[in-house]
Amino acid sequence: MASVGVSTLGRTNLHFVDPGVKINGQYYRDTLLMKDLLPDIKQSSPDYFTFQQDGTPAHRTHETVNLLRRETLFL
Repeated sequence: MASVGVSTLGRTNLHFVDPGVKINGQYYRDTLLMKDLLPDIKQSSPDYFTFQQDGTPAHRTHETVNLLRRETLFL
């Protein structure tokens, strides 16, 4: 599996998830968002972006929603 951010302004790096890794809320927040995607987004388009995800459980936990509110407030 891979994660990437894409916009008309460009794209982030492609981030691969190692085979067999369970993507729960903790892994999604700590690794995919905080370590990979959000730093890439902040670097590639710091002034404007729309963050969209699907409805998987890791994406809609209260912890994930709160993290995204907190981390994207000042982008």
